[in-house]
Parts: sequence; C-alpha cells; structure tokens
Amino acid sequence: MTHTDLSPELIRTLACRIRDSEYILIGAGAGLSADAGYDYLESAEFLKRYPYLERVGVHCRYHSIGFEWPTKSMEWAFYARQLEQDLYGVPPHPEPYVRLRELTDHANRWVFTSNADDLFCRLDFDPARIWTVQGTFSNLQCLRPCCADVWESRTYVERLLPAIDLNTGELTDRSLVPLCPRCGGDMMLNVRGGSWFVERPYEGQQAAFQGWLRKAVGGQLLVIEIGAGFNTPSVIRWPCEAITARHNGAHLIRINPQHPKTQFPVGERATVVAMRASPVLSAVATRG
Repeated sequence: MTHTDLSPELIRTLACRIRDSEYILIGAGAGLSADAGYDYLESAEFLKRYPYLERVGVHCRYHSIGFEWPTKSMEWAFYARQLEQDLYGVPPHPEPYVRLRELTDHANRWVFTSNADDLFCRLDFDPARIWTVQGTFSNLQCLRPCCADVWESRTYVERLLPAIDLNTGELTDRSLVPLCPRCGGDMMLNVRGGSWFVERPYEGQQAAFQGWLRKAVGGQLLVIEIGAGFNTPSVIRWPCEAITARHNGAHLIRINPQHPKTQFPVGERATVVAMRASPVLSAVATRG
C-alpha cells in the first residue's frame, strides 16, 4: 500500500518500526539532499548565481554532470564555486538529516548513499559507518587515472576562488587549473562518472558495510530508503529492495514522492510513503 498523506496511523506505524528496530540501514539518494536545499534540477536560483552559464547550456547543477565545458578554466571555476556552496557551506535546510539521525541514533546503524556532498558526515552521522558509493566531492583524482591516489579538494578550492571572474565564469589565472601532482595530467572530482573513477578510497567502506549487513540480516533489520529514484536505481533503490526481499526479518520504509512503488517481491514488508522526507521525518520525530 502506498500512503499519500500523514495520517495518525501512518505516523504511529513509522515511529514504532523505527523505535523497535535493532539494526537500521539508511539508503539515501538525491531526493534527500534536495530536501536539504541542494536540488540538482532547480534552475532559477542556480542561474542567479551562475548567469554566464545559460549561454553555454548549463541551467542547473544536473546539467553540469558530464558536460563538455568550453574551457578548463570555466570548468574549474564552476567546480570551485559549487564546492564552496554545496560542500563547505552550511546546508540551507539540514532538518531532514538531523531528524533522521535523532530518530535512528538508538540503533546499530549504517548509511549507504549516492550523494557526494558529505552531508551525513557534516551533520554528525558516524563517518566510520557511511559508504559513499559514488565517491565524494571532498576528493579530486587524476582523470587518466595514473594512480589510485586522491587529493583533498578543499586545498584547490581555496586557491581557485579568489581567481574567478564572476562576469565571465573564467579563471583570471589559467595556470591555476588543477593538474595531477603525479603525472601532470587533467584532474577530476572523485565521483563515479566513467571507467576513470578511482574506487580504492571506498573499498574499505564497502567491506565494512558488507560485514555489518551479514550480522544485521540475522536480527531485526529496518531499511529506510529516501529519495532514490530511477536516475541510477542500481546504486541505492534496487539494493534496498533486494536486501528486504532476500531476508524475511527485514522491513523497508520507502519515502519518495515521485517513484514510490516497489519492483521486488517484498509484499507487506514495505511501508511506502509518497511524500518528501522533511514533513514525514518531522511528524515522526514530533510524535516521539
């Protein structure tokens, strides 16, 4: 059954499911970051901040993914400003993350997420129990890649920001374009986007998560999946359903306003809420 409004019965059901769970797995997609103020499809505010990008065909954050930039100078000026706002700034609406953390703090909890903005770490989830499946904006890597090393992006961002021309979107000093410290080649954000993605920094997270999951499926496991649609369903959405389907003791809570229905045979072991995360989590937290 798909719920489309927050009835007292639904709020009570969600609160009890969360409260009574020994293990909780949080699977988070882009919808949760959008609720926190980082909406990759939002255009109006984006173009106010980057008016010069309209002429090259970038109208929102999502358009920048895989975009063929006119110049490396414009590409890295954009990345620097984006990271300043999305990675090092205060999130506009942190409440859904804060509520989610407070509601699940009692449990043996893990997070796996396709979001590269580090919001879970920044909002006090245990960094040792987070698997950032698609990488993180916190790291840069060689685009080739010549090695499996990554470098902290903050150092590069701080160097680039003072050299950005806000009228043209270009760097005033193009020698500042980041180059690989090892081979001198092009660099890229360490996020999954092609065969060049450097996976090694996340292999430890993956192994730790898989070890935790082997224990969790033997107990009372609740899978809370939020904001994972069909852009990359194999990353968060389908694994959440598959884990629930394979293990009879598991239950899935899906919170997703646009793509609520399940495909895997989970039957009654799914509570599906076709709403945004913020009002749902607030209602459950208030009841508790």
